[in-house]
Amino acid sequence: MDDLDQVRQRRDALLRVVASLEAAMATPAGDARWPERLAEALSGLQATFEEHVTATEASGGIFDEVRDRAPRLVNQVDRLVDEHVTITADAQRLMDRLSRARAERSPDETASIREQALELLAAIVRHRHLGADLLYEAYNVDVGGPG
Repeated sequence: MDDLDQVRQRRDALLRVVASLEAAMATPAGDARWPERLAEALSGLQATFEEHVTATEASGGIFDEVRDRAPRLVNQVDRLVDEHVTITADAQRLMDRLSRARAERSPDETASIREQALELLAAIVRHRHLGADLLYEAYNVDVGGPG
C-alpha cells in the first residue's frame, strides 16, 4: 500500500502542474510575459511528468506490480507506457514551439499554441483517468482525486 500512497502523491503533483499550465494559458495573450509564463508552467509539467514516468516504469515499480498482480491488465499498462512516450514528445514539441514564438508571434500563432497546449492538457487528464482505472482494477483502490 506504500507504493499506492506514492502514486497518489505523484498524481496530486501532476494535477497541480496541470492547473498551473492552465492558469498560465489563461493569462491574456497580449501580456508580453504570456509566452514566458506558459514556458515556465510547461517546464514544471515536463519535470513532474518525467518523475511520473520514471517511477511508474521503474523496475519493480507500480507497472511491474500490476503486471505481476493482474496479468489481464498488461494491455492497459502497455497503453499507458505508450502514452508516456506520446505525452513527453507532445510537451517537448510545445516547448520548442514556445521558444521559437517568444521573439515574434501573431494572434493566430498564439491561438494555435493555446490549442496545442489544450490538447496536451486533455491528453494528460485522460492519462490520469486511465491510470486511476488501471489501479482500481488491479487493487480495488480509488486513487482518483486529491487526498
